Amino acid sequence: MKTAFITGASSGIGRATAVALGRAGFKLVLTGRRLERLQELARELADVPTHLLTFDVRDRAAVEAAVASLPAEFADVDVLINNAGNAHGLAPIQQGDPADWDAMLDGNVKGLLYVSRAVLPAMTRRNAGLQARRTC
Repeated sequence: MKTAFITGASSGIGRATAVALGRAGFKLVLTGRRLERLQELARELADVPTHLLTFDVRDRAAVEAAVASLPAEFADVDVLINNAGNAHGLAPIQQGDPADWDAMLDGNVKGLLYVSRAVLPAMTRRNAGLQARRTC
């Protein structure tokens, strides 16, 4: 059984992807910031082997610790879905808030890099797996 590692699995596209991959026969590593939502999803996927990790992708040390903590039965990731991200502010650039830009870059760019850096080496060493990229 192949394993999929999904960031941002607690809502939206990440949640829908988890449901679809669970139905397709994958074991799932479900990650997000909200444990209660991950637990709710795991209950919904009762027949699917799942492992829950709570961390914020913007926190590099937390990402590294979470990935390092994976139990053996979930450690061989075959599919990485780097879905976690956010959007802040709708103002035109000249009126935008730099704090919003920082939050988006930290989560949508650096978070993706942190997770990829933590997960991909084992995939590469095994010469196996697939990497899915965010498309938005």
